[in-house]
Amino acid sequence: MRAKLEFRTEKNTIIPFNHQYTLASAIYNVLNKADERYAKKLHEYTKYKFFTFSLLNIPKRRIIKERGIVSLDGRVFLHVSSPNDEFLQNFVSGILDCEIMNINGIELIPNNLAIEKIPESFDTLKTVSPIYLKTIIEKDGAKKIYDLLPNNSKFYENFKNNLKKKYESFYSKECDLDFNFEVLKYNSKRMKIKNTFCRCSEMVFKVDGDYDLIKFGYECGFGEKNSMGFGMVRVA
Repeated sequence: MRAKLEFRTEKNTIIPFNHQYTLASAIYNVLNKADERYAKKLHEYTKYKFFTFSLLNIPKRRIIKERGIVSLDGRVFLHVSSPNDEFLQNFVSGILDCEIMNINGIELIPNNLAIEKIPESFDTLKTVSPIYLKTIIEKDGAKKIYDLLPNNSKFYENFKNNLKKKYESFYSKECDLDFNFEVLKYNSKRMKIKNTFCRCSEMVFKVDGDYDLIKFGYECGFGEKNSMGFGMVRVA
């Protein structure tokens, strides 16, 4: 399931480039309004959380270098997605009771909410929040985290394995499904989550294979850190 939200804010409001962490916190606050027990359980769960969200989408905008994106007409959009119906039900219930979502001190007022249909087939996908993947390398006798981009063959291996592991965890069964993908183009991004910078990829890529597995990635996000706003895609 996927929800599309439209917010209103003051015209010419500046949305910071790195807003994912505070946006994730705001989503938990919305869940807490609907079901405090569920929100606490989800927040404390240390493995996969099975939801993702887009970067804030500002249709009429102006970029201010090193500051952020100006919403010229005060409209801001957000997509939130999950294969878990309980998550979406709680989120929708919470947002209906939410008068304001606060992002970096910016007040976003919910204006419209729609539940979007999942596509019946998938071909070319485009990220609406960048894809993050990492690996562990040993250097000078110490293990270090290395962020992966599509120019590294390990990216492709981890991309597929990560989705299959999430599928197995969500459905509590072995994943006998498979898919292939081809990166058509990508841009490297450097996003800040709390005090850590992550190298990640905005991508357009083709997919083919088992529909149920690709649909699962479409709903919960591709790659890692989905609940921090990474790996959400739309049909290109």
